[in-house]
Amino acid sequence: MPRVTFLHPQGKSGEVEVNTSLLEASKLLGFVLNNDCGGNASCTTCRVEVQVGAENLSEIDFDEQDLLDREALSEPWHRLGCQAKVLGDVVVLVPEGKWVAPTTQSKTQGQGIEIR
Repeated sequence: MPRVTFLHPQGKSGEVEVNTSLLEASKLLGFVLNNDCGGNASCTTCRVEVQVGAENLSEIDFDEQDLLDREALSEPWHRLGCQAKVLGDVVVLVPEGKWVAPTTQSKTQGQGIEIR
């Protein structure tokens, strides 16, 4: 089984089944990526930066590429966790600027608070 490593102060690593999305892998490993749209490729809150093993992720489809382009995230290492499926070992960086611990504050409480 492929090994997925999430680089983040709260990050985890472990083995997952082939064709598991990075978002689902994060849930299985106990490190939930933020995902405002519920994994439907309509936001970029689950984005990650692939550090090692980009060739071990599924191809970027049109919807994912379109969304990444609209957010000026068009470098090849940017991927959406909800769309990228694990095919082999991969190491991804979770940008802290986009990551919010799901239990620390609700969406309404977080308005007006800048997250670094």
